[in-house]
Amino acid sequence: MAESKKKKLGVNQVLVVQVVVSFVVIAVLIVVGGLLVFRVMGAEYTQFTVAGFIATVYMAFITFQPAGTLFAARKELIEGKVELPAGGDTGADRPVGNPWLMTLPVSFPIALFCTAIIVGIIYGTGWTPRPRITLALSLLYVIPHYLITSRFIGQDLTRLAAKGLGAHAGVISKKGYFWKTYILPNFIFQLIINCPIANRGFHQEMLKQSQGLIPVKAVMLDHVITFMFVCNFTFLAAIMYTISGFYMGIITLEGLRKGKGIHGFFYFLIMLLMGIVLGVIYVAAFGAAGFENISFAAAMISKVVCVFISVYLGSYMAMGWTAKKIRAHMEAQAASAG
Repeated sequence: MAESKKKKLGVNQVLVVQVVVSFVVIAVLIVVGGLLVFRVMGAEYTQFTVAGFIATVYMAFITFQPAGTLFAARKELIEGKVELPAGGDTGADRPVGNPWLMTLPVSFPIALFCTAIIVGIIYGTGWTPRPRITLALSLLYVIPHYLITSRFIGQDLTRLAAKGLGAHAGVISKKGYFWKTYILPNFIFQLIINCPIANRGFHQEMLKQSQGLIPVKAVMLDHVITFMFVCNFTFLAAIMYTISGFYMGIITLEGLRKGKGIHGFFYFLIMLLMGIVLGVIYVAAFGAAGFENISFAAAMISKVVCVFISVYLGSYMAMGWTAKKIRAHMEAQAASAG
């Protein structure tokens, strides 16, 4: 008896699955962020703290998550797990767009609008929601996330399938694709998340010091955690960008070093080790310069630098690792065919 083929998902099913999966992950992050902001960094909070927390979630995830979902859906399509509707407009005469450029003109204004509504309610009524209510309100980001993504996912997958392999071969440079797709969006996304958290944490540390400065060791601990978090999550997201870029012919295997990519778990350990090394270098550098404490401005500047380094390394490693995995898969297919 012939082995039955695995059932493919329709576009709407892929949309629901991807939104639910990302919602579960982001919900965990929001809860952890809430514990960090409202418990670890201090139990006292104001309307500004609450409004800032919700605004951070909305501006980050309503703005940027739809594009991330499109990249994830593209991966499913490329791996043959999506069944597109038969007939209708194939979109073969239209170019395959960059998910960031497609969604941001819509998602950014909607994120601003949603943020304005919640901030207006909080300050207009004098209401200071409790942390649990704040977390619940933050999770509402998923509604515009779903609606925005549903507007684009069908046409994006249809056009990608219609164009086929190598849709952008020789049109977009690999370097340009790397900076516009990997670095810039993720750098801004991570700044939106990490700068407000740093602002809260650093101010709490300043309150503990009579001179109003921040201990270098406290900043170092913040940067180590930031690097580990940002680098790992950027790495995971960048895998989707690489698969999409390779399918469209923007990223090629030309010039790729020989050898198989190591297991992804080892990359996770490497990034953890890199974060620790970064912390050691940070403390050693300030210690050699004779600084035990630094100003708030210096701490925030170093935070921005830390986020950029984390995004760049996570993206760079993901591109190389995924390309090697793609080459290994192609070689295995060629060997089995031969």
